[in-house]
Amino acid sequence: MVVIAKETRSYVKDIEEPVVRRGVIDLHALWQVVRAEKVLVASIVAVFMLLAIAYLHMTPRKYAVRMVLTGVQTHSESSSTLDDLSSMAGLDLGGPSSNPQFKMFIGALRSPFAAQSIASDPELLKAMFPREWSVKENRWRQPPSALRPALEGIARVFGFYVRPWTPPGVARVFDYLRDELKIVPDTKSGVVTMELDSRYPDAAVRILLALNSALDERIRQRDLIRASTDVDYLTQRLSAVAVQEYRAALVTNLVQQEKQRMLASAPLPYVSDALGKPLILTNPVSPIPMAVLIAALIIGFMVAIPFANARYRKR
Repeated sequence: MVVIAKETRSYVKDIEEPVVRRGVIDLHALWQVVRAEKVLVASIVAVFMLLAIAYLHMTPRKYAVRMVLTGVQTHSESSSTLDDLSSMAGLDLGGPSSNPQFKMFIGALRSPFAAQSIASDPELLKAMFPREWSVKENRWRQPPSALRPALEGIARVFGFYVRPWTPPGVARVFDYLRDELKIVPDTKSGVVTMELDSRYPDAAVRILLALNSALDERIRQRDLIRASTDVDYLTQRLSAVAVQEYRAALVTNLVQQEKQRMLASAPLPYVSDALGKPLILTNPVSPIPMAVLIAALIIGFMVAIPFANARYRKR
């Protein structure tokens, strides 16, 4: 009888011990609950694992598309002199990426002009937003969804702004580039990697190629117009100036502008040179099965504990 009474008191004491004491989890009490309600805990965790597996099978996979760029070597004497001086001083200016034009090119990859260059291609827009283009109706339309009206209504009730749907345009492409385009510079080699994670890797390849060519051509045309304007001005001044020193300075500037115009007119990469075609990585970057399964295991265990604890204390 004494032994039975002691066992009863020990069992009652284990039940009365809370799992959380003063914000700290009592591992001993937690283990008691899990061991006593292992069937319930295992069942709930199994449900979450099955949901995670279903999510992995239903969610479209995203693939990383990478394109490596390097700046075209600067041809101006001042830039080469600056590189020589920096090398003598032991400074690393990043090789080709020290080219101011290439830095401007990289900064403009997420600019409205870059978005405009993409939005001007209807076929590229269809590839970027395939769910919003109806091949049957041959027009843009909002993707059908049974949950959207309810979710939008709840968001409006709580004061959230719900942006109305609009066909893809410059603003949508700008948001896409801002959120999805990754730019990773390598300070040692001077190259820059552009990366897009997309469900449609072939479309991402076209986007990266279009970005590179459009921005390179935009900077080329800007410099070509400026060099041509300067050449015309310097030529007119030379015909009107008689001072020898002044003419020598004008001739020097004229040679530089003619060289700049020649470089801008050549059918070669002007600012950004792609090191090969964009590469589609073979392994998807999202979703990651191991991360999803581990998250489901942890969440399932955390959800199961309150139910198991409540059932354990009712005994």
